[in-house]
Amino acid sequence: MRVGLSLTFLLACLAAQAAETRVKIDRVEGGGFCVVAADYQITFDETGNLRTLTVGATDLLAPVGPAGSGAGFVRQGQLLPMRAMTQTAPDVLVAEGEPRELPEGAQPTEHAVKTRAEYKFFPDHFTVTTEQHHEDYGYFGWFPSAQVIASYDAQTDCPVRMGEPLRYNQTDPRWTTEDGAMLRFDFGVWQKGFANANWGQVQDGDAAKRYVANITPAWQPITMTVSPLAHPAAADAVTYDITAADPDFDMPAGQPVHFDITTTNAGPGPLQATVRFEVRDYLTHQPLGERSTTMELPPGESLLLPTDVAVQDAGVYRAALVLKQGDQDLRTVEWVFSYDFANYDPPSTRQPDFAEFWQKALAESEAIPLDVQLTPAPEKSTATVDAFKLSFATLGGRRIYGWYARPKAPGTYPARLRLPSSGVYGLANPEIIDGLCTLWITINGFDLELSNMPTGDDPGKRYWTAGIESPETSFWRIIYTSLVRALDALVAQPEVDPQRLIVYGGSQGGGLAMVAAALDHRVGLCVPTYSGLARLDWTVQHEPGYWPFTMTAKPQGQTEEQFLRTLSYFDAANFTPDIRCPVLAEVGLMDTVTAGGNQLSALAHVPPAQRYVLRSPWGSHGTGTREGGRLWEYYGRYVQGLQPVILQE
Repeated sequence: MRVGLSLTFLLACLAAQAAETRVKIDRVEGGGFCVVAADYQITFDETGNLRTLTVGATDLLAPVGPAGSGAGFVRQGQLLPMRAMTQTAPDVLVAEGEPRELPEGAQPTEHAVKTRAEYKFFPDHFTVTTEQHHEDYGYFGWFPSAQVIASYDAQTDCPVRMGEPLRYNQTDPRWTTEDGAMLRFDFGVWQKGFANANWGQVQDGDAAKRYVANITPAWQPITMTVSPLAHPAAADAVTYDITAADPDFDMPAGQPVHFDITTTNAGPGPLQATVRFEVRDYLTHQPLGERSTTMELPPGESLLLPTDVAVQDAGVYRAALVLKQGDQDLRTVEWVFSYDFANYDPPSTRQPDFAEFWQKALAESEAIPLDVQLTPAPEKSTATVDAFKLSFATLGGRRIYGWYARPKAPGTYPARLRLPSSGVYGLANPEIIDGLCTLWITINGFDLELSNMPTGDDPGKRYWTAGIESPETSFWRIIYTSLVRALDALVAQPEVDPQRLIVYGGSQGGGLAMVAAALDHRVGLCVPTYSGLARLDWTVQHEPGYWPFTMTAKPQGQTEEQFLRTLSYFDAANFTPDIRCPVLAEVGLMDTVTAGGNQLSALAHVPPAQRYVLRSPWGSHGTGTREGGRLWEYYGRYVQGLQPVILQE
C-alpha cells in the first residue's frame, strides 16, 4: 500500500512548482523535503528515503517497503531505510543510513555511517553519489512504477519482460511510460559503455518488487546521473526490441544476417528519423554492410526494421543500430553475435614450440615433491562434509593454498577443482557440496588468510604482469603448471574418483579451467564461465575487453611483436585445441571485461560434438539473461557417472 503524503506536504510541493525558480528545495511539515525542478518533482521523507519521482502527472517510481521508498540501498534482498537527511547547499540534499560500529579507539571517518547518498539537483536532471561501508554493501536500486512496467513489458532496448523469470542487464537503461514521459539512467561506464545496469528484486510483503541498479556494488563513491524527461528527443524516444531465431545469436550459414527488431516511438510527439542497421567487424567496429530505414512514427507506433545483410565468413561480429536525424548520429546500440559458429576456425597465435615449452615446464614442475599438507578445519565442516586447509609445493619455491572438502561417508566420489577469479585475496570458506569432493585454490602463493603475504613487493601481488618480460619468467608459467599439481593433490586423496575430475571457474577461473583441461587429460569435464585469458592479442591490440591487461603492460624496450609472442604462451585460445573432454561453457556476449567474442574464439577450437556453449546475448561479465538448464543437466549427468551426451549447442 502506498504511504500517503500529508496535505501540507503536497501543498508545499505545488507552491514550489508554481515558483519561477528552476530548482527549488523546500522543507515541509514533518521534516521531509520537496524538490521541484523545471522537468521533474521529487519528494523525500524526514529520514531521507526517496519517496516519489514524477514528471508532470506521471509516476516513475513505485513505493516499496514500510517507508514507501521508490529508490534506495538494497542489501541481501532487503531495502535499507535511511535515518537522517540534511540540506548542505541550495541544490544538495544528503541522506545517511545507520551509524557504523567503529572499533574502540578507532578514528571516525568523514562519513561514519553504513550508507550515504548525496543528491545534487539541476533543472533537467539530478546526480546521486552513493557510498557504502566496505564490509557490508549492496546496490542502489530504482523501483519502476506501474506506468513504467506497463510500457516496459511492451518494448525495451533488450528483450527483458517484467512478467518473466528475473533476467539481467540492458544497454542504455531508459524507462518509458505510456504517457510519453521517460527516465534515463547513466550509471557510469564500468565496462566500456556496454551493459551497465542490473535487474534485481526484493520481497515486499507477499510481492516481489524489481529494481534496476548499477551493475556492480562498490564501497568507493559512485555517481549516477538520472534524467527525467517530459518531452524526450528522438535519441531517447526511440526504443528497440531485438530478438533472433537462435537464442544464442548464432546466425545460420548461407543466409543473410537477420534480427527481428521492432522500433517504437515511446515519446509523446511524432518522430521522424533514420535508423541504420550495420554488421560490423568484431575488433575494429568498422561497418561491413548496412541497411537504412526512414521512419515517420506517431506516438506509440512501431515499425519492423529490415536487417538482412550478407556475411561471407564464419566468425564473431557486431551488429549496431545507428539513429540519425539529418547528418547527425544521435545514438548507437551495439551487440555481439556469431555467424556459422560450427565452422568458425579463428586464426591462432600458437607458437611452433608451444607444446615443447609446456612439456618442459611440466617436467620441471613434476620434479618437485608435491608435499601435500592437510590441516583439519572442524569449524568449517558440517554434519556430512569434512573441511581441510590444503597446500602443496610448486615452482619458484612457492606453495599453493586452498580449501579441500570431502564427504564424511566412506566411498569414492567425483571431485571438482575450482579455480579463482582475478585478484589477490584470501578465501574465507570451502565449497561444501554433498556427494562431491571439492578443492578451491588460490594461485598467488599466499595462504588463505594472506598471513604470509610480505609487506613489501612480491610477484604474487602483481602476478598478472610479474615476469612478463619473457615466457620463461612470467608468473603465469608458475600458475599454469600449478593447475596440474592441484589435480595431483586431488587424486592423491583416496576418496577421489580419478575417472570423474571436473575443473570449474569463472572469469580468470574460466580461462584457467580451459588451460587445466588442455594440460591434463585426466580432466573429464571442463566448465568455464565468462572466461578470461582468451585472445590476449586481441585484448591488448583492440581492447574488446580489458583484463588482465592492455598494451600498457608491454615491458619497456620490447617491441609489440615480442610482447605478443610472450602472451601467446599463456593465451587460453592456444590451449583449447588440446582439450579432450566435454566442455560446458557460459558466455555473456556483452562481456567487456573478458570479452564475449574472445571467449567464443577460444571455444571454437573445441569440436562441436564435444562442447555446449550457452550464450546470453545481453549478459555481461558474470551475469546472464538465459537459464542454464541444459548446461547443468549435462553437468549433473557427469557427476552421476554418466556421459554428458552433448547432442547440439
